Amino acid sequence: MVAQLFRLRLALLGNIFLGTRTRVFGVTVGLLASLVAVIAVCVRVIRLGDATANAQTARTDVVIAGSVIVLAFAVVPLILQRADPVDPRRFALFGIQPRTLAIALVVSSFAALPVVAVSLFGLSSIVTWAHSPLDALLAVVGAALGVATCVLFGRISSSLAAFLLSTRRAREIAGVIGVLILVLLAPAVVLALSLNWGEPGDTIGQNIAAFVSLTPLGAAWGVPAAAANGDVGGTFLSFIIAVVTVVVLWLAWRALVTMMLQSNRVDDDSAEPAGLGWFARLPSTPTGSIAARSLTYWSRDPRYYVPLIIVPVVPIIMAIPFMLVAFPVTTYALIPLPVMCLFLGFMIHNDIALDSSAVWLHIVSGRRGLADRLGRMAPVFLIGLPLIGVGSVITVFLAANSAALPSVLGVSTCLLLTIVGLGSVISARFPYAATRPGDSPFVQPQSTGSTSVFVQLGTVLGTLVLSAPSIVFAIQAEAGDSGAHWSALWCGVGTGVVVLILGALAGGAVVNRRGPEILASSLRS
Repeated sequence: MVAQLFRLRLALLGNIFLGTRTRVFGVTVGLLASLVAVIAVCVRVIRLGDATANAQTARTDVVIAGSVIVLAFAVVPLILQRADPVDPRRFALFGIQPRTLAIALVVSSFAALPVVAVSLFGLSSIVTWAHSPLDALLAVVGAALGVATCVLFGRISSSLAAFLLSTRRAREIAGVIGVLILVLLAPAVVLALSLNWGEPGDTIGQNIAAFVSLTPLGAAWGVPAAAANGDVGGTFLSFIIAVVTVVVLWLAWRALVTMMLQSNRVDDDSAEPAGLGWFARLPSTPTGSIAARSLTYWSRDPRYYVPLIIVPVVPIIMAIPFMLVAFPVTTYALIPLPVMCLFLGFMIHNDIALDSSAVWLHIVSGRRGLADRLGRMAPVFLIGLPLIGVGSVITVFLAANSAALPSVLGVSTCLLLTIVGLGSVISARFPYAATRPGDSPFVQPQSTGSTSVFVQLGTVLGTLVLSAPSIVFAIQAEAGDSGAHWSALWCGVGTGVVVLILGALAGGAVVNRRGPEILASSLRS
């Protein structure tokens, strides 16, 4: 069984040279470039072992490079989401035992080019650490565990991508989760690098190597590296982590193969939405129907809910530089809520372009522009107003400053209402190319000129300028003028309401006057 699958893998590998001459030439050039890169990395790794006095540098380079390779095996198949030629479900009718098939698929994976490359990297690392019989033995064990980790990660990721991400919605959700994980990992990485995981005076690279050698990504490569540096405890700990990682991955791979062989996936009709949804909950008026359609889009269309998910993450990213300069946490606690209100309201600045050809319904039905503008505000206010009410209380609690509640309410309300009012005018007057319905929310269509940049900057800068009085009052209040808190509230609410009303009226007038131009612009998106 193993031999048959191995021959099948070799046949699939040989098929990459089939096709037109242009394709064969491109494949050949790509393989040669990859071979040169692999050889260069291997030579670099081997040269690290020339001088035993440079063991710390060798540990840093090998462990970090090995961890990156393991991470690539785990993540790249999920990102590429390509069809797996040896998907376990393809063997469901052959009566093969799950355990036998799992072993055969793992062994046959050694005929794949990425596994060949990581195997060469593992052999190079053996040469690097082979200064004594014991070091050579540990290097062989570490390289074997590292290659096994890569192979198992690759098999699991490829099969999960084929099994769980077979629909467009699943791929979109996976992309959102991936972005969130990468974004949320940033503070964790900064915190990890701020700690001294090695000896006093270690560089950032040495801290990274010391940290990842105690994780599943770099534990296998850290076994011989720690031994070469005389770290007996680190060697033992890295070995235990590497072995546990391989065992857990193997058990997960066996369970996944068993599940895929026994799966009989049938589309569940009950999962389809039933009823009229928001259209049944909102009044049957022009504004109500447009609001229902907007709320439906925001809850189902990834072009809307993906940016919405990112909104609460923005303050976390902003906290990184403040954390590095030891900015007071109680003062920073006043910033996230206004920032989230600004980004939430910014989402409608090009809302009409996201409709694409569907915007013709608004034009041919004779709907007034004011109804269109007010209806599109519904999702922002449905989320933003409770966010301001609840978030303000949480903000002053975290800041331990209950007196700042009026300022937080005033600035947040002003930013939200002002950017929504400006966006109502700008989205009707200056729509630019937007992602088409059904496309990935991470894909931005190409467009001539730089309209989108000016529109986005103009929306944000205009909001900040109009909200400046309220923000200045809030800053004065934090500087000691307690009476300025209420000035920030009344100024912020007043400015926001005026800009919102004027923006809705002006935007509605633009929609009434430029209906054909708006439709033409949406079709070009």
